[in-house]
Amino acid sequence: MVMRVGQTQQDALKDGRHRTRVRVTFSNDTHRDLTFVTPNDIPFVQTNVGDVWLPTMLVVAMRRGEDLELVDPISERAAAIKRIQDILTVWYPRRMKRVEVHAPPAERDSRRWRKSPERVTGSFFTGGVDSFYTLTKNQDRIGAIVYGFGIDVPLRETEAIERTNSLLEDVAAESGTRLLTARTTIRKFLAEDTRWGSEAHGAALASLAALFSPVVDRMLVPATHSYATGQRWGSHPLLDDLWSTDRLIVEHDGAEAGRARKTQVIADNPVAQRHLRVCYMKFATMNCCRCLKCLRTMAGLAAMDRLDSFPTFHEPLDLERLGAFELRRGNAVNQVRDLHKFVARQPGHEDITETLAGMLQRAEVGIRQS
Repeated sequence: MVMRVGQTQQDALKDGRHRTRVRVTFSNDTHRDLTFVTPNDIPFVQTNVGDVWLPTMLVVAMRRGEDLELVDPISERAAAIKRIQDILTVWYPRRMKRVEVHAPPAERDSRRWRKSPERVTGSFFTGGVDSFYTLTKNQDRIGAIVYGFGIDVPLRETEAIERTNSLLEDVAAESGTRLLTARTTIRKFLAEDTRWGSEAHGAALASLAALFSPVVDRMLVPATHSYATGQRWGSHPLLDDLWSTDRLIVEHDGAEAGRARKTQVIADNPVAQRHLRVCYMKFATMNCCRCLKCLRTMAGLAAMDRLDSFPTFHEPLDLERLGAFELRRGNAVNQVRDLHKFVARQPGHEDITETLAGMLQRAEVGIRQS
């Protein structure tokens, strides 16, 4: 059984934007298309174009148990492909299978290591705590922040896209970086076969990074978890660096700090204070102040006596609502446990500490009973 990734199509739309797309045909003769659209000042990838598709398609092929065939060349990366499969099949032995990868020989690019003013270090940036931590920590070397519309904000949410784009433009201007954006169907493409958080989103980011390789020579991927958690996740210290190509270094960043520590680092950053955006549950406002992610972030800021400095949280912290959430997944448990350890060391916030402790107690009972 073979999953075939066709020849990359690159063309200019009527409004001048650049479209990069491919059709994928599966072993059952069904097919799906994957598309990226970028501004016209982002050159098309010209060498080893298959690098754009390999990360996404490898995860899908492993999930489907189909060998992968790419029409376009990819960088020489056999060892990395093997290691990626080693990791994913150990993590998910029932969901992932080893596959063969076939592509034309890598094209040689004599300019691949040439540093030029046009190619900078980029960092994926959503406006959340992880993103702002990486931007704050690496402010002297990041030249561009990178975002994909259609990944966390659906393309149908036009008002939310406009609002998010405005936020990103402001952050880029205030941090002295370039803003690189794309519109993409990649999350919808992956949703057919994979689990976004635990399996696929790191591969999606690697594909997006390769798309921007004409202007970015190193891409930072802000860590979701710290080294301490050992959480299996689609973007991971063991995985992200393996997506590097002949022209692009992919670098996992920030796993030395938990979410609470990251929040503490950015708490006095005026750019973060004006623009922090953590919520993906609602699209009518920047932060709904009601979902677990909003309330967890607000609790951390409140424990630091900084919540009033973040106007993007437009409602007061509702501890009763926070305490009512059930932690059903390892990711949520790890994040609340990290926050609880931090808040317990902050004097004068026993109410937050007790709320988080109660959530963790219920989670532990649920784990024992399951």
